[in-house]
Amino acid sequence: MKQQKSKIVIIILILFIVGVSVYFAITQNINKEEEKQEVTYQTINMITSFRLGISEYDTINPYITLNREILYIDTLLYEPLLNITKDYNIEGCLAKEWSKVDQKSYVIKLKENIKWSSGASFTAKNVKDAIEMVQNNKNSVYYENVKDIKKVEVIDSSTIRLELNKEIPFFEYNLIFPIILPNSNTPIGTGKYKISKLQKDKIELTINEQSNESQKPNIKNITINLYETMGEVYNAFKLGNIDFLHTTNQNAQEYIGSMGYGKSEYMGREYDYLALNCNDTILKYPEVRRAISLAIDQEKIVANTLKNKAYSTYLPLEENHYLVKESQLTKTTNLEEAKKILEENGWKYEYGIWKKEIDGITKSINITLSVSKSNNQRVEVAKEIKKQLETLGIKVSIEEISDAKYQSYLTNKNYEILFTGIYTSLSPDISSFFEKGNIANYENEEISNILEDLNNITDISLQKEKYKQMLNIYLKEAPYISLYRNQNLIAYNNDFRGDVTPNNYNIYYNFEQWYREQ
Repeated sequence: MKQQKSKIVIIILILFIVGVSVYFAITQNINKEEEKQEVTYQTINMITSFRLGISEYDTINPYITLNREILYIDTLLYEPLLNITKDYNIEGCLAKEWSKVDQKSYVIKLKENIKWSSGASFTAKNVKDAIEMVQNNKNSVYYENVKDIKKVEVIDSSTIRLELNKEIPFFEYNLIFPIILPNSNTPIGTGKYKISKLQKDKIELTINEQSNESQKPNIKNITINLYETMGEVYNAFKLGNIDFLHTTNQNAQEYIGSMGYGKSEYMGREYDYLALNCNDTILKYPEVRRAISLAIDQEKIVANTLKNKAYSTYLPLEENHYLVKESQLTKTTNLEEAKKILEENGWKYEYGIWKKEIDGITKSINITLSVSKSNNQRVEVAKEIKKQLETLGIKVSIEEISDAKYQSYLTNKNYEILFTGIYTSLSPDISSFFEKGNIANYENEEISNILEDLNNITDISLQKEKYKQMLNIYLKEAPYISLYRNQNLIAYNNDFRGDVTPNNYNIYYNFEQWYREQ
């Protein structure tokens, strides 16, 4: 009996010892994990200063500067009534509400409790003064935004009414210009940062404590180094003297290399396309234009001729635009489909040329592609287009024209196919491609009706539906053939941390979350 009790005691003692050992082992592992997590957190050394570099500085004033990089930097200092999102939609900034009263009138309600960096209150009167400042400076990049505002009425301290000279499609996109408060030294703003020092070779920014932003930026101080040339900016980046570089030069990597830094490339506003004269004796037939469109391979042009220094495109709006990104609109390259379309419409391929008898006259598809000889890139792309169309059996002559003749063609519209391009607007208004007198001499009643409807539609889902209808017609009838857009580059040092998602309105989205890590 005593032996049995002894065994029980020994078993209990052993279990106790094992339990204690397991407890201490688990506790020790937990402590180690906590120590490990704590060490991981402590090793992050956040650098809260940031260095930019720009060339050809003129002034920090957004109403006067002609420097594109300053306009981007100014988004950190000054705020507009309305902002443009990453996918080019409109959202409130200084304005909390806006409405179209009638075809030429808008009422804007401002956010309350907004302060200038000086501490003064932001009011509707400040907006009226800002609009008048821009209207009085025809050289301002924002003059086009306000030139058709006939009257600004201050209803109360937080409400204004705008009356226009005429109806403007998507007028809200005109309200993206920054609102400033004039000052003897530098304009005062309501943005994330304020100017703390302005010197000959650099500008220093610090956090605007009066800002209404809910999240204060990680970066406390920004130094903008000023250089005479872009070459000096490239060199400063290579030497590690600046942390962030933005350029529209497609050959920038020849100067800064291709390794040792992070980068983000995005689609620019330089949009190249072909305009097909719909009054031409051959190009007036939609099936011919459609066949030409199907035979052109934009991706091959970008890869082979442009060495991937551009983005192929199929629409006059960027494919990531909120109005079209979900529409799945695209254009395929399909020679067999192109041939089928021509044959179904009575064209026959005989003796190396497409022919059709129309009203007793035999017509042949011989095309002249006109391109400005001073634009070397377009000349090379035109040669590639000629090769692609001749694979389909369409004869193409390239006409290299002077700048004067190019301008004459734009004015008189007496070409067959014109290789041209524009610097696209931030607004989704593409009526210039279809309105009366457009450079392709194109008329389509359905598109005209859609454009008229869009002037009075505010529902986003309905806007998307209308754009899909319109651009489907654009792709099917091919009065224009989109080719490519230029490529912009942002480069940043390897110690940079943050989400870089630029577009043509703002390259500093999510800036409050950016920082550098040592």
